[in-house]
Amino acid sequence: MIELKRRMMAMLFGVFSLLVIVVIGFQNYQEYQSERMFLVEALNTIGQTANQIANPDQTGPYLPKDKNTAPDLDTLSLIYSNPVSIVTFESNVPLQVYASDLDHADVNSIVEKADWIVQHQHPGEDYVGNLYFDGTCWQFTSSRAVVLIDTIKIQKRLYRLLFGSVVLGAGFEIFVFLICKAVVKKMIAPIEATFQKQKQFIADASHELKTPVAVILANAEAMEQDRDFKWLANIEEEAGRMNGLITSLLDLTRSEQTELQLEPLNLSRLLEKQCLIMEAAMFEKHLELVEHIEGDVKVMGQASSLTQVIAILIDNAIEHSDGRVIASLCRHNKEVVMTISNTGMPIPPDQRERIFERFYRADSSRNRASGRYGLGLAIAKSIVEAHHGKIKVECKDGLTSFVVILRAA
Repeated sequence: MIELKRRMMAMLFGVFSLLVIVVIGFQNYQEYQSERMFLVEALNTIGQTANQIANPDQTGPYLPKDKNTAPDLDTLSLIYSNPVSIVTFESNVPLQVYASDLDHADVNSIVEKADWIVQHQHPGEDYVGNLYFDGTCWQFTSSRAVVLIDTIKIQKRLYRLLFGSVVLGAGFEIFVFLICKAVVKKMIAPIEATFQKQKQFIADASHELKTPVAVILANAEAMEQDRDFKWLANIEEEAGRMNGLITSLLDLTRSEQTELQLEPLNLSRLLEKQCLIMEAAMFEKHLELVEHIEGDVKVMGQASSLTQVIAILIDNAIEHSDGRVIASLCRHNKEVVMTISNTGMPIPPDQRERIFERFYRADSSRNRASGRYGLGLAIAKSIVEAHHGKIKVECKDGLTSFVVILRAA
């Protein structure tokens, strides 16, 4: 169970973590591509100005009419929010340097970068590079001018976005972990409960079988020393008890695993017939049978299974009644309600849910001699649920009532 919980947790957390990584990665990729497209556009626009500088006969939006005046690179720098530089060349020798902030610019560094580009690249090429690592993008224009854009600000902005995304993602991962833990706990709870019930069922069944096996072995040993037939009678009795228990276990398993074929049937007749069969047992115990059975009430069900439910409930009522057993059946809209009641001591409130558990005995007076194993009501509940119905117990007005609600045909 711990391994199952661990695997489910790993699977859920892994899926959500992958989703978080994809979202963060896509967001940063979109921002990166946006900055990259922005720089490509900036290089092309500023490249036109560089061509105009290199060709004195041209004029442009950032070039003054007076050719002796520097181009308005401050405006370009403000537009693109990054320092802009242009270096013109003649015969591969730097001719003029224009910078958006020439007083504070590192002219030597600008010239060195531009000279390297001229020496190693071809006119008409441009380079944006990796915005996370490269601090400069450039364009080598066809008129042998080099445009340089400082991308340090963009680089810092991308790093801030990446760092913020990682921090936000880490916080969300903690939230996802807690959510996954709660979800897995909720998902695993029914499985864990079923597993615990199975373990308890095996333990209880083993305990119930242990006693008759021990008695049979003891009587067999006694019979080896004494040929008295009473030992054989004891063995037969305990073997019969074991057979009854095994039959009940098989009935319970069959009721839980078999898919019932439901068809319209007359529940009124089934209940009347079973009351007639059990009347002799009530007579022996001096019990009064009271019937309130509405005629011709039909349900969707399986006759043999519902007969078993009726027999279990009437037998249970006979066992605990101190005077009367009441069987009633009526129809309410699309539901059919069957109630088997008996007078006598009520079931304590804390035990009313547990009485449908396997091997549970609400009455401590039930012992081995009674021949009861605490499986009857569990079988009844399983059959009723297989019919898509409900079963419950009510204690009021001096009556203990088992109420079965089924779907009307």
